[in-house]
Amino acid sequence: MQETVKVLIVDDSAYMRVVLRDMLSSEEGLSVVGTAKDGIEAIEKAKASSPDVVLLDIQMPKMDGLATLQRLMKEQPTRVIMLSAMDKVDIDLPLRALEMGAVEFISKPGGPISVDIVKYRAHIARTIRDVSGAKIDVIQKARVPLHLDKKRLKPKEMSGRGFKAIAMAASTGGPRALEYIFSRLPRNIPATIFVVQHIPPMFSESFARRLDSVKGPRTAVATNCTQAKEGNAYVAPGGAHLLVSECSKTAALMRLDDTMPPVQFVKPSADVLFESASTCFGPRLLAIILTGMGVDGVNGAKAVRSAGGRVVVQDERTSLIYGMPKAAVSAGVAERGIPLDEIPTEIVKFLEE
Repeated sequence: MQETVKVLIVDDSAYMRVVLRDMLSSEEGLSVVGTAKDGIEAIEKAKASSPDVVLLDIQMPKMDGLATLQRLMKEQPTRVIMLSAMDKVDIDLPLRALEMGAVEFISKPGGPISVDIVKYRAHIARTIRDVSGAKIDVIQKARVPLHLDKKRLKPKEMSGRGFKAIAMAASTGGPRALEYIFSRLPRNIPATIFVVQHIPPMFSESFARRLDSVKGPRTAVATNCTQAKEGNAYVAPGGAHLLVSECSKTAALMRLDDTMPPVQFVKPSADVLFESASTCFGPRLLAIILTGMGVDGVNGAKAVRSAGGRVVVQDERTSLIYGMPKAAVSAGVAERGIPLDEIPTEIVKFLEE
């Protein structure tokens, strides 16, 4: 029998605390062990109740959400989901929260006092259950600032290797994992990189900027009917599937589809990207499935293997949540699991083949 997940709710709105408490208390497998109106009270109650998951607002008096998160990760490390309205919040704050140790971010619908929050009950409850399995030690390691080494990995110059592509998929824990990988790759990488990160549309631009800021491959949000060129990385925007077609020796056409329904409950979907890229690149494609919840990427990985491409996954030890990688391993479509710190080397080896 599955153990009950203990939840601490932190929000400065009394209305939100009551609604969230009532919502989650009625969910099977969840138990609300307390509520707090500000960061100071949250720290005290976290130490007293040792929750499995903290649902944390950003905008609060006395101590805001980021300051509270910082103290929680230092004094009472746990899994934190940021649940906050984005109407008055800097768009870069969610990614900053993930960098500081938050596991996931959920945007409140309709503002700080969200009367529509009950419509998101199933999503919030499912997210809490999923992140309750996140590894605390991996969260702690991810909080260490990235060291941007000037001596980066660099593929050997090889003639006739052809136009190659790397397609990466990630969900929970992905932003930090992708930042690490990009920070170890050269700026002028001799390949095109496509990224599917399960992320809300409003965060796509800031996420792409963060990846670009680590001075690895040039990174931008993918745009419709534009050419993907060697030496660049493209992030699928939230709310649209990214497809690749019309490959030439030096470029490929990117298409965005916002009319197609979610695949495996997500949009963008790694399955969609992988399947189209496998048709386009064949054996010149390396697909990488990183940390995250769910099974997105498995069907696409089958297409990659069938077309002669390669598929590797992040290993269980270094994955924040070993959901997507495990699904690929269980389906027999992954060649092997690789620790996060070895994935950049694996990419370079593929480019040298």
